[in-house]
Amino acid sequence: MNDEDLTRTWTTLDPTPQQLRRIDARVNAWLEAHDTSLAAEWFALVRIAPFGAVGLAAAGAVAIVAVSPILWFARALAGVLM
Repeated sequence: MNDEDLTRTWTTLDPTPQQLRRIDARVNAWLEAHDTSLAAEWFALVRIAPFGAVGLAAAGAVAIVAVSPILWFARALAGVLM
């Protein structure tokens, strides 16, 4: 769905100003209720799947360490080829 489809659907529904306020309040309440910090999400992941969380953390650490030399090598190789 793109913006045009959404606008067309919204105008078809033709909500009243009171309905718009109620929809806006519900959407904001839903967003605030589901807004969690990254740390809270990681703690929840560790509680649900501890081995998976440790694996993801290890993969992230390896990626951070490995990206720098790989980028350096790619830039050096690109400089040689040009």
